[in-house]
Amino acid sequence: MTAVWTAAWMQWWLYDLVVPWDSKNQFYAFFRFLASALHSGATPFWNAYHYAGHPSIADPQSLIFQPPFLIWAWFDAEPSMFAFDFIVFAHLLVGGLALVFHGRRLGWPPAASVLAASIFMLGGVVSGRMNHVGIITAFGLFPLALLLLDIAFDRRSIMAAVGFTVVAVIIALGRTQTPMLLCVIIAVMAARQVAIQPQPGRYFLSRLPIVLLMALLGAALMAVPLLLTAQFAAFSNRPAIDLAYALTSSWYPVNFANFIAPDVLGSLQPSAIGDWGPSHGTRPGIDSTDRAFNYLFAGSLTALLVLWHGIAGGRLVASGRRIFATIALLGLCYALGRYTPLFPLLFQYAPGVSQFRRPVGGLFIVVLALAYLAGFLVADYVRNGLPRLNRLVAVPLALAVVGVLAWAVHFSTFSGKGWDSALAIAKVAPIYVALAALLAWPRTPRLRLAAASLAVAFTSGELVMRNAGSSLNAEPRAYYAFLEKPAGRDAQIIATLTREMKRHGAAARPRVEIVGLGGPWQNAAMVYGLEATNGYNPLRIGSYDRLVAPGESPYTVFHRRFPTSFPGYSCDLGKLLGIEYIVLDRPIELMPHLAQWSTVDTIMAGPTAWIYRLPDAAPRVALASVVRVADADAFVDAGQFPRLNGTSEVMIDDDDDLSPARATASAAASAGASPTPAATARPTNVLAPAVQSLLRSPGRAEITAWRPDRVEIAVDARVSTVLTLHEPWYPGWEVEVNGERKPLLRADILFRGVEVPAGTSRVVFTYRPLSLENLTAALNGVLGRDE
Repeated sequence: MTAVWTAAWMQWWLYDLVVPWDSKNQFYAFFRFLASALHSGATPFWNAYHYAGHPSIADPQSLIFQPPFLIWAWFDAEPSMFAFDFIVFAHLLVGGLALVFHGRRLGWPPAASVLAASIFMLGGVVSGRMNHVGIITAFGLFPLALLLLDIAFDRRSIMAAVGFTVVAVIIALGRTQTPMLLCVIIAVMAARQVAIQPQPGRYFLSRLPIVLLMALLGAALMAVPLLLTAQFAAFSNRPAIDLAYALTSSWYPVNFANFIAPDVLGSLQPSAIGDWGPSHGTRPGIDSTDRAFNYLFAGSLTALLVLWHGIAGGRLVASGRRIFATIALLGLCYALGRYTPLFPLLFQYAPGVSQFRRPVGGLFIVVLALAYLAGFLVADYVRNGLPRLNRLVAVPLALAVVGVLAWAVHFSTFSGKGWDSALAIAKVAPIYVALAALLAWPRTPRLRLAAASLAVAFTSGELVMRNAGSSLNAEPRAYYAFLEKPAGRDAQIIATLTREMKRHGAAARPRVEIVGLGGPWQNAAMVYGLEATNGYNPLRIGSYDRLVAPGESPYTVFHRRFPTSFPGYSCDLGKLLGIEYIVLDRPIELMPHLAQWSTVDTIMAGPTAWIYRLPDAAPRVALASVVRVADADAFVDAGQFPRLNGTSEVMIDDDDDLSPARATASAAASAGASPTPAATARPTNVLAPAVQSLLRSPGRAEITAWRPDRVEIAVDARVSTVLTLHEPWYPGWEVEVNGERKPLLRADILFRGVEVPAGTSRVVFTYRPLSLENLTAALNGVLGRDE
């Protein structure tokens, strides 16, 4: 089995390929940030290079709670893409080895275990969606969790119980749809282990200490990450998902054909040629899946055993097989989405299901069940030979297989690929004939073991050659190479931005926005330490996303929208964010959706990248001469940003606790402010004209030390005033003035602020998400006890 894994991994290594798309554009960039944060002495909890600031500790995709990545990052400050892919793929090796050991406990012959492990590591959607690191790592650990659960119950082993709990918690902390479904299966398997005993009640009571240990330890390990994620969800941009939208990611039934013939819908064709299966292109407005989601081929022997021995021969309903057959069926019905009643019912009534938009993710559960079922079916064949066919099942099944293959050919004709589809079926037909003949020939268990071993060896090789390093999961490493070592245009862009940043000095900290340069550039800012206002992530701080609208995928300029609150880069909000550099794939005047722009300095002018410098960016820190109070959430809800008098004026949220003596706007300043649909600013005090004149220059503030999770500022204030740090306000940030804890203010709707006294002060903002205060606030939010 290890040889199969090694042969598969070599497909990437030998041809200098990497797992593409999200794996590099998103997850690898997070991995590099994790490593750089640890080696700089900071925590990786706050990512300042992502959407102007991002709570990484609460993001399920940040890899912080993935021990293998954390350990590797601790020793390697700049991990390579090769190392990253190796760690991800190693999770599948762990699962495959666990499946082999579990097979031995179940009495499987070696051939059965190897086939099960090969399917698990390379089958169907597992190979298709290898770019989604969070799913693959959680999926890879499932067999280990199931093995340890079995041992813990069987032997009442405390060590196995602890091991199971740790592995199950890591799976659960994937915090996406597939980990959720895997956790449900783990719970079902635990309940089944008790239910199948001759005396279930007595058995359960004898294992109760083990169960309590697992429950208490699991709750303790999961509590903090889940609380922080729930807190982020409450503050995030994540909208409610309606059923109609979720059902667009249903698995279209014609994809059954690629379970039998892998390329019948062009799934393995090079990207330049394109596939012609159900997707955005072939079923626009109805189907939002693609070939990576839809792929189900798990080997010719797998399909033959399931259809012939399992269904037509009735072996799927034997003891020990029924549970996995049921899991496979339910996973398939879940993936089919709109085509069965299961998913709509679960979406409406089952907790958690409505949080996710892709029922097609249920195919991971199908592949998981297929792996275990294939192991059982090979073991049954070696022991008992061929099954007796039930003609009432076999004949309709054969007609159904012919029908779905014919449907696939017909579907392909709409893309002009009917003959290609038929040829793909013709190519695999002899393989099934040969495998059927090989399995039918032996008459003794020893010969059947030899035949099964030969068939498994062929199918393992087939999975390696078809599913490893294919167009579904591999692209040339050169396409993403600049994330390790930039060259050509990419090197010129990075060198130019780095030179410009150094020109400002450490205290200025200008921000950059990069749009339109392609997928690998979406999160490149965090690799090279550039404080970007955008990035690639479906999760963003909600108020920031509403007002700045940076978009989820800035690989093209068409994803960059400019709302009323942010009509252009030189608007008030853009200046306060400190956006000083824009990197585009075209001249700024050709930027779609951008209706207005001011004078810019051109630093690089093509031919494939343009870099602009914006004037009048606000400093990262500012002292206000005028303070107004308003409802910040009302502005966000209205999608508007308040009109302020540059950095000399600051607006504080009316929920914040300003000191009674706080100097605020004069009545004239308040009267001059333009009311908005969201709120009207109101003064809290009126100052004498002489005092107002003094406040126009309240003093100086400068950053003296900076890292993502901690900012130190030296202040020399002429009067008591408010300091604004133009970085996102978010729960968990704390501030101290001269070593004394002060209330963190929500300044100018999005930013952090604090009151500072007259004279010299040392102000320190620190992100402490694990503080008891923040965790209590997060718990109150979950329980609905917050205001």
